[in-house]
Amino acid sequence: MNDEGPGPVDLLLRHGRIITLDQQRRILVDGAIAIAGGRIVAIGPDREVGEAAVARARETRDLRGALVHPGLVDAHVHTANEIARGFAPKTHMDMDPIDLAMFTSPRTRDIDRLGTLLSAMEMVANGTTAFSDTGSAFNLDAAAGSIEMVGLRAVTGHFLFGDADLGAASDVRGIGTEEADLLKRPFEECVGLLTDQLTRYPFRGPQRVRGAVVMYGSGRSSDELLQRGMELAGEHDAPMVIHQHWGPDEAESSRAMYGKAPIEHLADVGILGPRLTLVHMIHLTENEARLVVETDTRVVHCPGASMRRGMGAIRHGRFPELLGAGATVALGSDGYLNKRDLLRQAFLMMMGFREVRGEFPIVTGEQALEMATLHGARALGMEAEAGSLEAGKRADLVIHRIDRPEAHPRWQDPVDGLMFYRQTSTVDTVYVEGEAILDGGRFTRFDAEAAYREIDELAASVLEQPLGPGTFALWPLVP
Repeated sequence: MNDEGPGPVDLLLRHGRIITLDQQRRILVDGAIAIAGGRIVAIGPDREVGEAAVARARETRDLRGALVHPGLVDAHVHTANEIARGFAPKTHMDMDPIDLAMFTSPRTRDIDRLGTLLSAMEMVANGTTAFSDTGSAFNLDAAAGSIEMVGLRAVTGHFLFGDADLGAASDVRGIGTEEADLLKRPFEECVGLLTDQLTRYPFRGPQRVRGAVVMYGSGRSSDELLQRGMELAGEHDAPMVIHQHWGPDEAESSRAMYGKAPIEHLADVGILGPRLTLVHMIHLTENEARLVVETDTRVVHCPGASMRRGMGAIRHGRFPELLGAGATVALGSDGYLNKRDLLRQAFLMMMGFREVRGEFPIVTGEQALEMATLHGARALGMEAEAGSLEAGKRADLVIHRIDRPEAHPRWQDPVDGLMFYRQTSTVDTVYVEGEAILDGGRFTRFDAEAAYREIDELAASVLEQPLGPGTFALWPLVP
């Protein structure tokens, strides 16, 4: 039962089918959750928790058997660029027109504010309660304001491309020399930005928006900046999150410069370990995978981003092997070429590995749900607060509808029904710290319709009007 005492209960959720993700991985067929002060104070069978707490509850909700699970944790997102999604080349992956409009034209606060708002809204609507943005905001306060308005948790920071001059090796991750020169910053400025976000948005504490050491990575930061970043992460008890191993060009560049694969070089730099989270990690060698496991370095797998661009995460990725060896492997939805829907990412991963390898199951629904919750929380340094439904943790949870066909039949073991059929199509209500920030499918903190109007107007003015509405169209647009 895990009841902490006879004190008042702010919210009592009764008669839910609860996937706890606790240490025993209990599924409460008829469960209850008591919440006080934003945290879970009791969780267990309704006949124990519900009946004991009902007299002390200020508010009680009868879930009538609705599915409940921990809030999802999207461990890699680029929120501020969201206004570009759905407007991109269809027959190639030359994103220069979009990137130039978004990054090298005058970057307004509204691009960061409304891009982040749209991204946060979609995440919450699909059951995500916490995410990590690996630095996409040029106007951090504008982005943070949108996150706070929606109400979910975030690990974020300034857009920080890096300080390294790679010379002839500049064309890494499809970013050429000219664009790289425009985006890189001096070492001192990079350290100043990191210090600013860690100081003004402390990682430890009650606030929902938190700063971390987030940098572009992928060879764009000098060894000195990587080492200083890890020092700052330790000083502020925060994670460090960078991209690594998106394409084979990164490995080629690393071997040309250092004579070693990228993760081997990071081991020499001295930053591998549980405080470091590496995003993508597609083209690992066997020795690099061993280093990840031995050092407990955290990994984020972004299957949809790779599939959209054909980068090879399923064809080449060692993610099932990393999971089997006990590594933390979280899931991420990445940039504007993908939906902010973490269970979609889980589905792509499960099905993709089965298809490519011709084996079953490779990754089960249970493992994929762990990746979307517990592993995500570990990758963000939030494992003591989020990722499972247990007494003492923050009350971040998702309740699903029961009035849609995807919700039926309602088996006592709901995991495969969730991971292969429902996914996020039945998300109804989302709580963060005991507050319903989405209730019955409606956002509770702001006017969503007004937000949509602003978002559409900005996207048209920044991209569609200057580039032309038919720039990427394959079919005629008839006014």
